[in-house]
Amino acid sequence: MPAHKLVLNDVFEQPYKLLAVHSSVEEYKLAYLLNKHLGLKLARTPKDIDLHKGNESNYFAHFIYEDLRQYCTYHLVSNVARREGRTGSNKDSLFFGELAVQKSILLPEFKQVDFLLKIEDELDAVSLKMLNALILEIPQVSTAYAVDFHHIKTKENLIFD
Repeated sequence: MPAHKLVLNDVFEQPYKLLAVHSSVEEYKLAYLLNKHLGLKLARTPKDIDLHKGNESNYFAHFIYEDLRQYCTYHLVSNVARREGRTGSNKDSLFFGELAVQKSILLPEFKQVDFLLKIEDELDAVSLKMLNALILEIPQVSTAYAVDFHHIKTKENLIFD
């Protein structure tokens, strides 16, 4: 009797839309600008996104808005986490123990992206092109573009629950 194998890779993936946003403003300022220009109500979550790499924890700013009329949820996430840390592993080094800013990336395949706007849209009511055009009208945003779901290698980093 032949063995049957079920592949469940695509079953548990929830489809979502993802926009990459390039901007030099702080995350709270971008959330304010998106609220103002898009009519959203993004609010910072009590807990940031915690991504463990080895024995280090990196915290990424997370803003959320649930639109109950259109049955969709907006997540604004910083793609870059900066934290201060001590440099050097050799005690004889000239710069041992100096404070330095260490940077970690939520989606390493998109290193140049500053922020990610994830839209979980159950009814497909949000037009990604119109949303992108409205974001590009914000003067503090350098550029914004849609990211194809299939080009994301670290999809597990975008699970925020």
